[in-house]
Amino acid sequence: MTSSAAPFPSAPKGFGFHPTDEELINHFLKLKMIGGCDHEVAIIAEVNVCNSEPWELPGLSEIQSNDTVWYFFSPRNYKYSNRKQASRTTKAGYWKVTGNDRIIRAAKTGEQIGKKKSLVFYNGRVPNGVRTNWVMHEYNPTFNFHNQRDFVLCKLKRNSDDELTCEEGGSSSNVTSDFPNNVTEEDQLEAFLGVDEGYYN
Repeated sequence: MTSSAAPFPSAPKGFGFHPTDEELINHFLKLKMIGGCDHEVAIIAEVNVCNSEPWELPGLSEIQSNDTVWYFFSPRNYKYSNRKQASRTTKAGYWKVTGNDRIIRAAKTGEQIGKKKSLVFYNGRVPNGVRTNWVMHEYNPTFNFHNQRDFVLCKLKRNSDDELTCEEGGSSSNVTSDFPNNVTEEDQLEAFLGVDEGYYN
């Protein structure tokens, strides 16, 4: 985790940090993985997201504002030392992947630069976990560098109770919203977490 002396203790009025998917991967995550550019990415805290519960994470954000979206660099967690299978379990519950990975491409070249996973947090353990209204996008790069550091970038949001109900079972039928029936759970999470807006605004 970064130093407790956060360089962005509070955001001024009118300030917003809303980077696009491309900026998150091709700028912030790339610089974090290369290393030596920490001053350029200091606005995003380094936190192992599975060492904390989702409701604890907002307090660890570098920016303390009225925004309901928080960003973190998280070291990768693996279930086994010799396998690339991710572990997303916390003491209180687990993050469950929903839907398919979404490809992130550079706007100018069309080159694939990363993938985005959608996740929902469940209290308890499989198969009896209770779905919560905490959702997250996990950004994974598709580029590699020599001696790169192994991070993902996480975009966290807590939905209001009328957007996502906490029910047992973990099926997509637990979602309550005004979306049409043909809209997938992944599309709903995309809408909840917000569309690309552009860096600072």
